[in-house]
Amino acid sequence: MKRTYSIFFITLAITALGSCGKPDYENKEFYRQEAYIISAASTSATEREISDLPAHTFVDTLKYKNAQYDSDTIIDTKTFIAQVKFKVGIGGSLPASQDYQIVVDFDQEILEDYNILKNTTKKIPDPSAYTSNVLYNEKEKGFVVDIKKGTSSASLIFDVPIERAKMKDYEDFAFPLKIVRADKIPLSRQYTQFMIAGLLVTQDKTVNWSGFPIPKIPMGRYFSVQLAGNVAENNPDGRTRKYKFITPMSITDDPLLKDKYIIWGTSAWSFEVFGLHGAGWMYNVLSLVDKDFGIYRVEPVLSGNTNFPSQTFAYSTVQQASDDNFYDPRLKTLTVHYKNVIGQDYTDVLTFESADFTLDVVRGGQFSPLSWAQVKSKGFNYWLPKD
Repeated sequence: MKRTYSIFFITLAITALGSCGKPDYENKEFYRQEAYIISAASTSATEREISDLPAHTFVDTLKYKNAQYDSDTIIDTKTFIAQVKFKVGIGGSLPASQDYQIVVDFDQEILEDYNILKNTTKKIPDPSAYTSNVLYNEKEKGFVVDIKKGTSSASLIFDVPIERAKMKDYEDFAFPLKIVRADKIPLSRQYTQFMIAGLLVTQDKTVNWSGFPIPKIPMGRYFSVQLAGNVAENNPDGRTRKYKFITPMSITDDPLLKDKYIIWGTSAWSFEVFGLHGAGWMYNVLSLVDKDFGIYRVEPVLSGNTNFPSQTFAYSTVQQASDDNFYDPRLKTLTVHYKNVIGQDYTDVLTFESADFTLDVVRGGQFSPLSWAQVKSKGFNYWLPKD
């Protein structure tokens, strides 16, 4: 009897396995095969659109030629081939059991809808503006992508030559693709379209120092274009003050103060005349933000900063910081952009003249510093020439 039961259960198991064979699991969602398209740059299968696909950055080179920091700018004009990649496949978890052909074409209707929704003017590029690894088939009216037996997908790649003179043109390039039909396999219910709208082409720059030392901004006295042009306000004793001073915040290796400085004198006001004005001290913090290009941040010391003595630059309309200040090592000039100084923006050009920090004292001046020692005594805790 026991042997009879064993034979029965073995037979039942074989029957069950036979009924759950290939025809059954092929109908399950995990195994179902359907023709689909996706971008190689996409991060999600459900994503159906990419705007401003990064294509290329032209990089110009500022090359220094000698110790006097004469330089040439090498303009990057090389043509770059950007690739717009799509993946066309059959989906599911099994490779193709035979060869398939999937026909993909541009879809003008998708593009028109996109332009209306986004208020753009994207367009399908002329065939002369690209090449593709799959040639357009006039008879089939599309790009015929072959999915070989034993594989699951194939690439459809558009090579776009990127020319610097045409940088703006690529913003309007669009690749709205759609599967129009497939051989011997159903189309995906959701993933038969994909839009890439706009190729992002940018420009940047780099520096080749050619072995010469990267210059630091020199400390000392600078001729100020703004001060020199503001004679009426800067000569209470008959002399024109035309200098600002730049000092390091530290002359030690303090990492918190490295490449940080003070500009003594603000906008068109001289530190020598108005440095200790009751409404605001005449200085700004200067911080290096890009050593390769000599770019500095300029920011006022505002009221409430306990690292600096009062009075600070705290008018009712306060100055704002600027991040586009440039030091030219060849000319030894610092271009400073003052933002919102009493409601207006100003540009000053400071030219290094000397490492001399001697103040041109205004005798009897109400707001004039008599010495750097006096400035120190007011509570300034960073390095000054008296140190």
